[in-house]
Amino acid sequence: MPNMNLALEKKIRRELQYLPDPLKLADHVRGVLKKGDVEKALGLARIASKDMECIVSWNHIIGHLLSEKQITAALKIYNEMKKRAQFPDSHTYVILLRGLSEPPVAADTLGKALAIYHSLGAENSRVKPTTIHTNAALRVCARANDMDSLWGIASKIPEKGPGAADTYTYTTILNAIREHALLEGGTRTDDSEIAALRATAVQQGRRIWGDIVGRWRSGDIAVNEEMVCAMGRLLLIGLQPRDWDDVLSLIEQTMGIPRLVPKLGSKMRMAALNLPVRMPADVKKDRKDVAEGEEPESEFDQSLLLDSRGRPSVTLVKPGNNSFSLLLEACKSAHAFRTSYEYWDLLTDKSTYALKPDMDNIHTFMRILRQTRASGRTVDLVKETIPAYGWNPQRKTFRIAMSACSRDRNNPNVMYHAHQLLELIEQHQMEPDPMTLTQYLELALSTQDGEVISEVIDNLQNPVMKLRSMISFGTFSSGKTKASTIQDIMALMKTIMGAIDQLIKKQLIPQDHVQGWTQRRATMNAFVTRLTDRLGGKNIIPKEKLIELRKDSRQLRHLRQHLVKRQKKRDGTWVKDKKDLKPRPLKDLPFEE
Repeated sequence: MPNMNLALEKKIRRELQYLPDPLKLADHVRGVLKKGDVEKALGLARIASKDMECIVSWNHIIGHLLSEKQITAALKIYNEMKKRAQFPDSHTYVILLRGLSEPPVAADTLGKALAIYHSLGAENSRVKPTTIHTNAALRVCARANDMDSLWGIASKIPEKGPGAADTYTYTTILNAIREHALLEGGTRTDDSEIAALRATAVQQGRRIWGDIVGRWRSGDIAVNEEMVCAMGRLLLIGLQPRDWDDVLSLIEQTMGIPRLVPKLGSKMRMAALNLPVRMPADVKKDRKDVAEGEEPESEFDQSLLLDSRGRPSVTLVKPGNNSFSLLLEACKSAHAFRTSYEYWDLLTDKSTYALKPDMDNIHTFMRILRQTRASGRTVDLVKETIPAYGWNPQRKTFRIAMSACSRDRNNPNVMYHAHQLLELIEQHQMEPDPMTLTQYLELALSTQDGEVISEVIDNLQNPVMKLRSMISFGTFSSGKTKASTIQDIMALMKTIMGAIDQLIKKQLIPQDHVQGWTQRRATMNAFVTRLTDRLGGKNIIPKEKLIELRKDSRQLRHLRQHLVKRQKKRDGTWVKDKKDLKPRPLKDLPFEE
């Protein structure tokens, strides 16, 4: 056996006496791999290959190596497996292709994956490609962002039969189109090129969806929520209002959730002046979609899936949290904020869909509320809705909520809403977030009311003390103090000092309070200065010197206790109490007893 010592070989042969069955051998090899002993697992497979067919054991080894990112070693074992007359089965190729699709996918990895996949189509291949193999190969191409190879594989997929495209095939292709457009657009600086890339991607998706609808109606495939959301998120990267609006039609077509706003370009939509649709200023409006006043034709028309009696000819998809987020994001992109409120109420209503929103749904809806400056409803969402669904608010939750208050600063009740958020942070015993607290203070500063600013600074006293403790003792939730977090804390403290300066210079506080505020500012400024010096590497006391100083301080403290005790004994006021800590014995004290 290659690279195997005699002792290990004898041990393996003894174990194989009790593993006459390929299934038991495969289970034993899997257990050996869990312990990380790849050498022994290989030895078991190699020796057993002489007497039995143990393809599953080899599959376990290949899968383990791929999970450890040892691609070269896995392919080497794959080739060795064939040389030992252990011919790969269908599952072997699935393991290989799925393992090679795990990111990051290099160019040479893509070439190896394509070579393996195309070998299945050879005349002498013992295994013929199936939809599972095709999907795995498409996933490798998508992860490598190689659309030419992806379209090359997709063009050879048969329309019917065992190798025909299924739900996962279409989902993979739609996601790949979207990711490619975003990645390629990120490298371009010309807005027209980015717009053209996204328009091409959306057009490709529309053509694919037309094929999906036809096959769904004929019963060849079953559409699920993941596929619907893949198409919807592809539409969202478009820069035309029609693309965003078609998301609502897509949801209506596949899930039966009615559109709560007329179609873009229809007469009813043009009459609904209170539901405007905006678009980026650098993108020209498609006048054909908006000016004709007729129902524009779309691949997402509900009528495409209705029978002659007007009933759905397919089984509609059940909506979930993914499609809920898709609807809200579409409304947000189209600035149809009132419609998003209606969708929220419709989907969460127990008498209709009774959908339980997750935190991603809630955060998306909170961003819409922030856009509409609805600080009161945002606070209600954090205070009542989130606990009602059994969730706990996150740091992100309070950041979005406080920024909603910042946008709603003209509301006379906005400071009350901000105070409630600070109370909720303490109520949930969350780690203070310096960015949220900075927004809270900046909101108070915008009022230019000395009483409000003073109250906010007082409210920040405890959170700031906690943040100072975190810096000093490193008790952040991440396990260590991050430089970015420390910078945010310093920015908060500087904002507080600036607020105190405004209170004093603009005479927003009584004159007899100035001295107290000045002292508070000086204390905070001293801490910031020390922290800045420490981060800059200045005035850092060496560890040896620090230990020496602490030792001297301890000795001085004990000396003082001893002197006080001796003085009280002279005065006759010394009372021995068991609760008193007995001073530690001192050596070489600079005085005589």
